[in-house]
Amino acid sequence: MKTIKIFLIVFFNLLSVSAQDFKSDHFTIQKLSEGVFAAIHKTGGYAICNAGIVNLGDQTLVFDCFISSTAAADLKKAAEELTGNKVNYLVNSHFHNDHIRGNQVFSEAEIISTERTRNLIAEVEPEELKWEAEVVNDRIDTTLKRIAEETDPAKLEEHKMWLGYYKAIKESFLDYNITLPNKLLKDTLLIHGTERNILLFTKGKGHTESDIVLWLPIEKILFAGDLLFVDCHPWLGDGFMNEWMNYLKDLRKLGAAFIVPGHGVIGTNNEIDRMINYIQTINGFVEDAVIQNLTEEQLKLTEIPKAYETWWFSRFFIPNLVISYQKKIGKYH
Repeated sequence: MKTIKIFLIVFFNLLSVSAQDFKSDHFTIQKLSEGVFAAIHKTGGYAICNAGIVNLGDQTLVFDCFISSTAAADLKKAAEELTGNKVNYLVNSHFHNDHIRGNQVFSEAEIISTERTRNLIAEVEPEELKWEAEVVNDRIDTTLKRIAEETDPAKLEEHKMWLGYYKAIKESFLDYNITLPNKLLKDTLLIHGTERNILLFTKGKGHTESDIVLWLPIEKILFAGDLLFVDCHPWLGDGFMNEWMNYLKDLRKLGAAFIVPGHGVIGTNNEIDRMINYIQTINGFVEDAVIQNLTEEQLKLTEIPKAYETWWFSRFFIPNLVISYQKKIGKYH
């Protein structure tokens, strides 16, 4: 595992020498292949999730678009500078706010999603914005206090990430317009370019009710959205554990050389296996809780397993357990 990670670091450092430098406070650019780039969230920035840029030759596609218009504007500029084309296509991998709020910056492009994702954006975003307006100032204040008091360097970095998240949300109140996808994908969509083709497809439920991935079969590069988190606790609250694991197993069969996750560093099939193991671990805790007839309060006392102690988004662990438990017993709505 360590050998593979060292290789990836060296590989991306070598590629970055020949890649056009693009500076943003919100993300870094990693060149995966000629004309294929990952935009990786930068701690403290307003991107929050990762994104992708693919040059088709005569057209450019962007995969996911961040939570803030500022970060999205940088992403659009990067895509145009790196490919020499305007952005013709934007993909919303799923409906969560950090992957879709930059849509308005790409309003001239075809914005692609599944019908279910489009409907969920329309249904969820107004309520999400209302709730965020009520809590965001308190969340910023609390996070600033945690930053001031934190002595653990790793935890300090995570607090800075959350501060960027809340600040990005607050920024969005100034100029955000909900922008819905205008091109719907049912199962698969093949986009032809003069230099390469892109395959978009969905297998339905996983991290959410509907998740799209992007596959480049020649380069063997997969943009997985939030079906994959690397060294981060995934959010299981909107997910379907069995379907999610099956989706990941199907993605593993592609034999991707590089997988760009929704959150975390670029990975391989090893990270798919680790994600499956995480979901199985949560499922195991829940099944034991049902057998032992534990209360939710007792379940909340569960400690994070050693394998995941250093993963970011640790605050997701207990909600993942509780919500999965509620779903198991038919209590979750």
